[in-house]
Amino acid sequence: MNFLLLTTGGTIASVPSGNGLAPALPGEKLIEACPLLADFEHGLVIVDLFSKDSSNMNPLDWLEMAKTVRRCARGCHAAVLLHGTDTLAWTASALSFLLHDVSVPVVITGSMLPPGEFGSDSADNIYAAFQFALQLAMYKRRGVSVAFADALIHGPRATKIDSCRKKAFVSVDYPLLGEMKDKGSHKIAWLTPHAPKFSERCPWGASPVFETNIALTPIFPGMKAAALDAVAAAAPRAVVLEGYGLGGVPFMGESLLEPIERGIEAGIPFVLRTQSPFGGTDPSVYEVGRRALDLGVISARDMTRESLVTKLMLLLPLCGREELAERLGTALCGEAALDC
Repeated sequence: MNFLLLTTGGTIASVPSGNGLAPALPGEKLIEACPLLADFEHGLVIVDLFSKDSSNMNPLDWLEMAKTVRRCARGCHAAVLLHGTDTLAWTASALSFLLHDVSVPVVITGSMLPPGEFGSDSADNIYAAFQFALQLAMYKRRGVSVAFADALIHGPRATKIDSCRKKAFVSVDYPLLGEMKDKGSHKIAWLTPHAPKFSERCPWGASPVFETNIALTPIFPGMKAAALDAVAAAAPRAVVLEGYGLGGVPFMGESLLEPIERGIEAGIPFVLRTQSPFGGTDPSVYEVGRRALDLGVISARDMTRESLVTKLMLLLPLCGREELAERLGTALCGEAALDC
């Protein structure tokens, strides 16, 4: 089999510099620093695409990653992408949409500690990513996934929940796709029976465009209606509103329904999601959510923040508010439950 290794920088490629840790190591050096791959008897093509801290990643970078994977997919059975952890979940969601029709699996990983630091998780995560990629290729499973801390997470369901510990990522309301399990002196990649479903439709076609003029606004107790009016006054293409619980929006005292209504009347779609990490959004359960639905607010269902916003970025250039609700609610690659 042949594998593509795509590097983009991040902690996993970082070394100390005068301004703190900065990415500098190419893919060849990272493979050399992973002795567990010494017996990996498969072809390997290394493409050093970027050398960025992932905080500097942007949608144009996602398009370049997707283009590179598509170009190399004809000659490779799987791809491993090395990435910084801070925006890794955002990239995993974006690539899940951009590559949902690509037949080869893409496994993304990074590390919380750089290769040269004591106790670094870089070598273990690189090894796990290749082992998972091998298993996915052997069983002809496609899609984008995240390999981190011995777990394999479906790309559009991954989110970073810890800024410093090695188990930094979790799968949100979705089963793990695989785990690394002990076998004597080493670990092996074990895939679970769960395999994501993929739609054959690709709404954005062969030349996707990302609309980044989106406002992401959490609600907090005592929030002023004028603050939400100010958000709408900036003329975003859409507002993602993070409400309480299943999607609660306060309407007593300082009501936030009036600025939402004014924004919707001005042609701005409002998408409501929960602030809770797990459980998803269902504004129809409580009055504080149903009143918002009655105004025309769109439910984010059980999508993560990363998958919701990146999907919005891709859909907004294509459709108006009414069509947006339908397309946003249509699962393309397991980013939302079909029964929500």
